[in-house]
Amino acid sequence: MQAAMIANIRNRITGVEILGITLTLDEARRRHGIEVFPLAGVSRPYYAIHNLECSKTRNRQTLKLGRIKRWLKHVPGLSRFWRTVRTCGMELAHIMAAAGVVRKLDRIIIPGGGTLDDFWGGPWGQPWALFKWGLLSRVYGVPFLFVSIGKSSLDWPLSRFFVRVALRLAAYRSYRDQDSKTAVQSLIDANRDPVYPDLAFSYPSPVLVNPRGNALPDDRLVVGVGPIAHCDPRVSPLKDQRRYVAYLARLAEMVKWLLKQRHDILFFTTDSIDAAAVNDIQAIISSTPRDADAIKTLPSSTEQSVDDFLRNISGADLTIASRLHGVILSHLNATPVLALSFDPKVDAHMDAMGQKDYCLGIDHCEFEMLMPRFNALSSVRKREQDRLRSAALHFRCELDAQYERVLGL
Repeated sequence: MQAAMIANIRNRITGVEILGITLTLDEARRRHGIEVFPLAGVSRPYYAIHNLECSKTRNRQTLKLGRIKRWLKHVPGLSRFWRTVRTCGMELAHIMAAAGVVRKLDRIIIPGGGTLDDFWGGPWGQPWALFKWGLLSRVYGVPFLFVSIGKSSLDWPLSRFFVRVALRLAAYRSYRDQDSKTAVQSLIDANRDPVYPDLAFSYPSPVLVNPRGNALPDDRLVVGVGPIAHCDPRVSPLKDQRRYVAYLARLAEMVKWLLKQRHDILFFTTDSIDAAAVNDIQAIISSTPRDADAIKTLPSSTEQSVDDFLRNISGADLTIASRLHGVILSHLNATPVLALSFDPKVDAHMDAMGQKDYCLGIDHCEFEMLMPRFNALSSVRKREQDRLRSAALHFRCELDAQYERVLGL
């Protein structure tokens, strides 16, 4: 979404200067070639700031404060008090620095994705960040825009309060699907807010008129497989080893069957935390007989550009994926997808693309269900490619109109 938004802004406004307000500062600098500023003032569990320079500074400070911290641990209650004071100090410093940034901006745009979410970091993660930047934008009269956003999880009352205020402070709000708009309706009056497609469909890499396809003989296919770290205790806030292992086992059984059918497998990820899931599945299928070059694994999402990723996955004839943007980017390439949905947002997207018959719940996708759905999709893949290509072009036209609106052109 960020890449699509940045590319479209640059294409429409000559000489524009873009500041990335983000948690992944190093990646944003490298991937987009822009100046950056931290979205949050404090790193929290599952909502951490990734910045090499900050890490070096923090390590030096940690060494200096080591003796004090060890002493504080022996004083009941004082350690927690010290952490609270230090956190408040860091937040105040961040707010003051952010104020200096906001006053120089023409707009603050929150682009797409599962923006309304407290699954990663709780209420003091994304909800607090939206609240903070929304208030600063109002103080300095800078338009605050939510563009094609989605709702994921807002389980905490404090999260809903922060998000409600941020949404009310916005000069513009649009949602990537009707379900997200309906969910927001419980927080604010969103009746007049529009629904537009996911911003990924506006990425200026052209939808392939003739997908590259594979060079395999006969009826053999290249099948893209994009696992997700579903309840993986190592990386997910929702830790459920049993569900994770069961999901991997079902997907691995499907991959084994595909290999026995002489199809090739192309593993990929659209989020770095899913890399371990790919490794785990490869370990499960390691003893399955196959051709030497039947399995390929793409570099992680942080190791390749969006253009490279789209080019690499365009070699797949069909895709099996769970994460929403693994599904969407396959569809952007007009590649049919068998989706193993972990969230209603995946269901909503598959329905919007006319693909709901090929969407299964991630905890109930038994091999006996996967195989016939895959075969059914394979038998109509040429027709589905045409459908997906048409839908993607239509979505792009809709998003072009939204860009004209939010950029004031």
